Amino acid sequence: MQRAHKIRLNPTAEQEQYLRQARGVARVAYNWGLTEWIRQYEAGGNPSAYALKKQFNAIRREQFPWSYNVTKCAIDTGFRNLDAAFRNFFRRCKNGDTKKGYPRFKSKKRSKLSFRMDRSRVKTHGHWIKLERLDTPMNMAETLRFDGKVVSVTISEDGGHWYAAINVEVEHSEHKHPQESVGMDLGIKTLAVLSNGTQFENQKLLQSELRKVKRLNRELSRRQQGSGCW
Repeated sequence: MQRAHKIRLNPTAEQEQYLRQARGVARVAYNWGLTEWIRQYEAGGNPSAYALKKQFNAIRREQFPWSYNVTKCAIDTGFRNLDAAFRNFFRRCKNGDTKKGYPRFKSKKRSKLSFRMDRSRVKTHGHWIKLERLDTPMNMAETLRFDGKVVSVTISEDGGHWYAAINVEVEHSEHKHPQESVGMDLGIKTLAVLSNGTQFENQKLLQSELRKVKRLNRELSRRQQGSGCW
């Protein structure tokens, strides 16, 4: 099974520029694909994210040469998101729910942008993560919590900080339920008493007493020390 660990990154100024550019490439690829999808559909075509990705790669070097400064996974992210957006749209149409409407273009300011990298293009070691086409490893605030094979890494920005959500493939551990059984007696003063002698305190009595103390403290705060009511 897969587990995810989201870790805060501490990139240098140069590394942060790379992350912003990779995120921007994913946004450009998505918006280009959405524009072409609309144009081809209105012309009577049957577009798909896979076919649009091939068309984009055919003109990429000529029209988007700056996209080669970052990992190719940024392009893959854009068209993967485009495919997911239309799949969700068609599913909602099939179920009669079109409230969210047609897929929208991604904005540089309003949209939550990210890009995803495959495991073959990223390496982690201790407090460091190395991304494709990035010369130096990037510092992570903590080490990876899980032991296993890294499946993918999603880089995103939130609140002015950068994060890496690392998906790890780990072995599934089955929970073994203890075979022993005990009897339980529910009460009022004591919440429960087990047949092995274990007792659980009833917290409701404590909560009611705490409310009483709080009320008395409010009354005391309104009185003058040394007065008849003190």
